[in-house]
Amino acid sequence: MKLEEHIRERALGLGFGAVGFARIEPGRSSEAFQQWLDKGYCAEMHYLKRHAALRSDPRNLESSAKSIIVVGARYPSEQTNCVISNYARGADYHHVLKLKLAKLAETLAEKRGGSNIGRICVDSDPLAEREWAVRAGIGWIGKQGSVVNPELGCCFFLGELLVNIELEPSQQLPPQCQDCRLCAKSCPAGAIMPGNQIDARRCISYLTIEHKGEINPEIASCFGSSVFGCDRCTSVCPWNQHKKTPSMPEFNVSPSTILSLENLSVLDKIGFQKMFRKTPVERIGLERFLRNVKIALVNKKSESRSQPACSAWSAATAGR
Repeated sequence: MKLEEHIRERALGLGFGAVGFARIEPGRSSEAFQQWLDKGYCAEMHYLKRHAALRSDPRNLESSAKSIIVVGARYPSEQTNCVISNYARGADYHHVLKLKLAKLAETLAEKRGGSNIGRICVDSDPLAEREWAVRAGIGWIGKQGSVVNPELGCCFFLGELLVNIELEPSQQLPPQCQDCRLCAKSCPAGAIMPGNQIDARRCISYLTIEHKGEINPEIASCFGSSVFGCDRCTSVCPWNQHKKTPSMPEFNVSPSTILSLENLSVLDKIGFQKMFRKTPVERIGLERFLRNVKIALVNKKSESRSQPACSAWSAATAGR
């Protein structure tokens, strides 16, 4: 069995829905990423600017790396009205993917007769992971900025393993969104911009998770009942409707386990920790969480309006 086939078999056995390989070389997305930064689309994520140079080449993270193994782990993509995003209701994906990638690395080390194979990366590392997912044949970049895979749809996490082994590159997939714009039309705040880019200043997911201060009431009116994250642009993707790959079990949690907005609004620190410990929600803390719940409650009281404030705001700022 070829080494690539062995890695693929092991990765699928660990629950990953997709795996691919790419030869490490300088990145190709640095210019586009810098343009995104220059437009202010990163909002207050200043760490992205600080680490921009590191992202230009994976060897800045692992100097001995020769190839990159990219894996995809699907999470539920059903259209729900849950106040917590689909991806955040299960276990924290950072921990889940790192543990599984560590097992994959151990298997590879045993196969190669060595101890140090490379570096594990999951989301928080300064790596242009979507570019490498495309180059490793995992999928293509959709209009909403996420990687889209024919078998997984666009609701899946990415993880990478930088290895000091030469691996045969996977065949890349051509973009297949064509003229579909369902994701762009689904965003109430108009965050999806031309060129498959997201303006984080309008993105409900960014604002409910990353933004630390108060939120402009006009854009807050676009949140609806969202308290953590947003599934609007991914749940409508046609590639999710005919998915063939199951979700990784660690991420399968029923929306019914989340309390109502009214009950969430009275959570104290102990209750918050009990409900969201070891999930992505835990990272924003109680104060920011209650800020979001308060916004959702205001929106709930206003949902009977014929034209929500966010519709007018989004139309007025579109193409800004």
